[in-house]
Formats: sequence, C-alpha cells, structure tokens
Amino acid sequence: MPNTTSYQKLHDRVAARPGAAERLAALRLDTLAEIGLHELRRSLERSQADLAAELGISQPAVSQLERGEDVKVSTLRSYLDSLGARLQILAIFDDGEAETAIPIRIGASA
Repeated sequence: MPNTTSYQKLHDRVAARPGAAERLAALRLDTLAEIGLHELRRSLERSQADLAAELGISQPAVSQLERGEDVKVSTLRSYLDSLGARLQILAIFDDGEAETAIPIRIGASA
C-alpha cells in the first residue's frame, strides 16, 4: 500500500504557507461570485415551480429571473428571501492599493 497523507494534513501544510489565508479567502470569494441563482436554488433542492408558487409568479418568470442580467433589486430580494437568504449589496472601491467594500442600503428594509 502506498504511503498516503491525509487530506487534513495536506490542507494544514498548505494553509500554513505565508499568505495562504488571504489567497484562500480570495479564491473562496471568486468561487462564490460564480454561483448563479439557478445553482443556488438547486443546491437548496428547490424547484422553479415551488419557488414560483411561493413568490406568486409563474415558473417561466422564475426561469427568466435566473437567466436575467438586469434584475430589479426588489425581485432579487424576494427571490433570495424565499430561499432563506438575505440580500446584501456592496460597492467595491479599489484605489490601486486596497479594496474597500461599503454596504449599500436600498429602501427601508435593506
């Protein structure tokens, strides 16, 4: 049997490298930024039809929302609320040296 290292030991060695925590955090954020609404819904084992019924819209409207590029904030807030999530919008300012994230409030319930 070949000599193997457990995943945890390998993870610990990689995480101990200088700057690893920052690189891993950046990769985590990049990965999360790639998750589409349909992937989020599917990961929560919710169907478009069930979500549509909860939102009071049609299933094709949910499909259109998930494919849309220009979505109303209120619609996205309702969609995420029905999945048990809260919408948070951040404005990212990059001055060339560092990024600053500022939470943006929209409406009274933000």
